[in-house]
Amino acid sequence: MKTHRKTSQSGMITTALVISVAFVMIAGLTFTFRHQMRAMDVQSKSQVKIDYSQKEDAVLRALLHTVPNKAIGAMMRDSAIDPQQYSWESAFQEAISLANAETAIDADIMTGFGVNGMISANSGDSLLTSISDLVSPAVSGGAGFVNAGNTRDGALFLNTEIADKLPAPLQSSSTVYELDKSYPIISLSKTHHPSWTKGLLLSPSDYPLYNQYTYPNIRFGYARPGDPFLAKRNWWVFSLRFGGNNQGDVAVPTIRKNYLLSIYEVPSQLPMSSAGFMSVGRHADGTAWNQAQLSGGVFADRLQTEGTVALTAGLFSARTGLDFSDSTSVAGVNVANNFDAMGVRELRQASNGSDFHDASVGGNVGRVAFIPLNQGNDFLIRSGDGSNGSRISPTGWNDYTRGAEQAKMWFRVWEMASTALQIPIQFRFYYQNTSGARVYRTFTRGYNWPTPSETGGDAFPFQTETLPIGRNAITVHLDLLPAFLLALGDAADVSVNNSIYLFPQNNRPTVVPPSVPSIASDPAVSVRGGSDMSAYTTGFSVVSNLRMYIGESLNTVPVTPPSGSGIPAGEEYFPPISLFAPEKRFGETAFFEHPVEFTGQVSSLNTDDTVAFRPLDLRSGSDDTVSPGLIEADLKMIQSPAELPPIHLMNWLVTIEEIHQGPQN
Repeated sequence: MKTHRKTSQSGMITTALVISVAFVMIAGLTFTFRHQMRAMDVQSKSQVKIDYSQKEDAVLRALLHTVPNKAIGAMMRDSAIDPQQYSWESAFQEAISLANAETAIDADIMTGFGVNGMISANSGDSLLTSISDLVSPAVSGGAGFVNAGNTRDGALFLNTEIADKLPAPLQSSSTVYELDKSYPIISLSKTHHPSWTKGLLLSPSDYPLYNQYTYPNIRFGYARPGDPFLAKRNWWVFSLRFGGNNQGDVAVPTIRKNYLLSIYEVPSQLPMSSAGFMSVGRHADGTAWNQAQLSGGVFADRLQTEGTVALTAGLFSARTGLDFSDSTSVAGVNVANNFDAMGVRELRQASNGSDFHDASVGGNVGRVAFIPLNQGNDFLIRSGDGSNGSRISPTGWNDYTRGAEQAKMWFRVWEMASTALQIPIQFRFYYQNTSGARVYRTFTRGYNWPTPSETGGDAFPFQTETLPIGRNAITVHLDLLPAFLLALGDAADVSVNNSIYLFPQNNRPTVVPPSVPSIASDPAVSVRGGSDMSAYTTGFSVVSNLRMYIGESLNTVPVTPPSGSGIPAGEEYFPPISLFAPEKRFGETAFFEHPVEFTGQVSSLNTDDTVAFRPLDLRSGSDDTVSPGLIEADLKMIQSPAELPPIHLMNWLVTIEEIHQGPQN
């Protein structure tokens, strides 16, 4: 009996213990369940935030392509007929569509796969009824979708949250400012304001159009981060707001961020550049560049180095591809074809303390786009942009990108001796008068255009002759041009009339359109008398669609740099000049044994991605290759706007960066 009682008591104790353990287990399970639910909630919110971040990045990357295209479109003839397609709204709409920023998977794709009643794991999907659900100006007062970086936007620069994070704005007329809020406007009428100097290294009063900026810390190396480069910075600010139209059930606060989108107008300033395929380091015959110094960067759409290529300063950059020889270096450090490989890139970044690489390809650099605005040989052809009223932008696309349109003076061949003898006997000379208008005078042989042997002929800057190599040519005597303009009575001087375009008027009865490549019957242009260019205080540019001969030494007399140019004291400075033609020849004689020495930059109108442009492959007047041993080149980067010639090639650098600030509602 005692044994039975002990057994019964023991059973009662065991039951209590089991119940206690059960309560503990239930409590534990409850705690674990609640913890898992909280973890799932945190995880789902994190997933939504990641989804927002991915959509944000996709939209911003798409904007790098849509916004420049809209800006170009707004500069085109007849863009005012359908302006909406070039608007900010259209740019954002296309970017959102390209990025697929509303949903993770398109409804049509789901239908194509026969998926019905799908439960999406992307709870960040949104249903946008308007672009304004996602995009808005960063500061109240902006019209539509952006605040334009213009001195007229007072609300933007009084905003305490972002005003001190913005660069110097540009100035323009009120009309252009209003346009800039609705369309991305690039125009020569937008300039730096004398009172806004943030980010500018030189006085905007001295250099209102293009100034010195510090190159941004980005991975595309047109210049080194922190180094000065020439540009004009157009910018706009906007906000992206994710979560306002969230279709999911996860309660995540709306995410709103402000961004600064910039289009830097970047004049061509590197020692060597090409919008096509360029090969550097060797001549076509395989001879190495033994007498070429490179200081600064090298850029091409597609770039190849051959033999030993050493940059003492600068970098290599391309839009689509780089192919390095085994002996390619920057500042003494070898650069190989694996420069952008995983691990190599990160090691360089850690070593340099920045995202910059000694080599970079445009497609691999994140929220950055680099766009050469090179029209090839069309650069040498006039083509109007219609009336200002037919375009959105006050600056036309061809006016902006074609040297033929930018020239202040024109030598327009109006009549040739005959179709068989292409020697001008009449031309119209266009120039800027002192009132700023373009006017012209007609000059005719035997009437008011004397030959060199006739009275007044030795003071006339334009003549015709047969060169020693047998080519008929228009000779341009630069030393006579300043006095010739003065004698006209109403012409502005060469500080205004600082560029000339020489071309035959193709629709005239006796004019035969020139060929490219040039043929023996085509006329040519020969540039002479330009050794001392000190009279050309703003530089000088010559553009022609004819073959150009450099008949004599050009720009060999140094002058005092302009005040405020930033050029170091004691450094040699020459008035900036540029020559553009489909073909250039050194000398006018059949036998060429003179050395060719030049300092400055070499750019190409070549846009071909298959046939390489070789910058130091030069040709003589007889069309023979200049011996590599006679070529000596000192190629360097332009450092100051004072070194920029009147006519030059143009590029755009497009960047997007977040404006970091405190929490927003």
